[in-house]
Amino acid sequence: MDTFWGLTATDWTAIYTLITLLLWVTAVVTVVYAARQWRDTRAANLETMRPYVLATAEPLLSDRQVFDLSIRNIGQRPAIDVRVEIDPPPRRSSDPAEGPTLGKLRMLNEPIAMIAPGQDMRTLWDDHAKRHEVDLPWVHRVKIEYSDTSGHRFAEQAIIDLSAMCGTGWRVEKTIHDVGQAVERIARSSERTLDVQRRLVDAYSSHGDRFIPDVVPQAESAHRRALRWMRELPHRVRMLAAR
Repeated sequence: MDTFWGLTATDWTAIYTLITLLLWVTAVVTVVYAARQWRDTRAANLETMRPYVLATAEPLLSDRQVFDLSIRNIGQRPAIDVRVEIDPPPRRSSDPAEGPTLGKLRMLNEPIAMIAPGQDMRTLWDDHAKRHEVDLPWVHRVKIEYSDTSGHRFAEQAIIDLSAMCGTGWRVEKTIHDVGQAVERIARSSERTLDVQRRLVDAYSSHGDRFIPDVVPQAESAHRRALRWMRELPHRVRMLAAR
């Protein structure tokens, strides 16, 4: 029988068969591994490009004792048909026993058509200091269901523990809200000053420097101070010149 490298044709056929089998196994393993990688990559892409809706209690920067109920989408895609359920329903310390309450808000009882990426739907929840004075729950269970624009359905569950921040300290931070309030106070003060000045001008033009009984006490006092300052002005000028 003919041989090649000491192996017969039957031996070579067996070797070729074994090599072919190994190649097939390698190909199958490669396909399975590639399919798993594709599935994991697709799941990771779906996770990073999906909507992600959270419901949290967010303290205000201007006053950390006051906190909002925040429902926001931190994901990369719009959240569609968002349904939020909070148990027990949230209440404010100032809510009446009967009538409109925080738990009856439309966004907590009816589906929200869409929450865009980065959108934050907020409403004032409560004040920690005032909440300690009434008997209200501190722990709430949250369930949120929503879809993405491709129809994939998601469900999230979480717990809002309002007592988690009790006893903590914070640094007061001034925001643009404080600037706006300061501007409003300046505007109101300017309006009062202008009103007094207008009254003084009207009174002085009608009565000269006599006492005016029908002018408000604030205007009378300002009027007297202005007249006294004008009378003392020449004397002050002479005193300064003598120095």
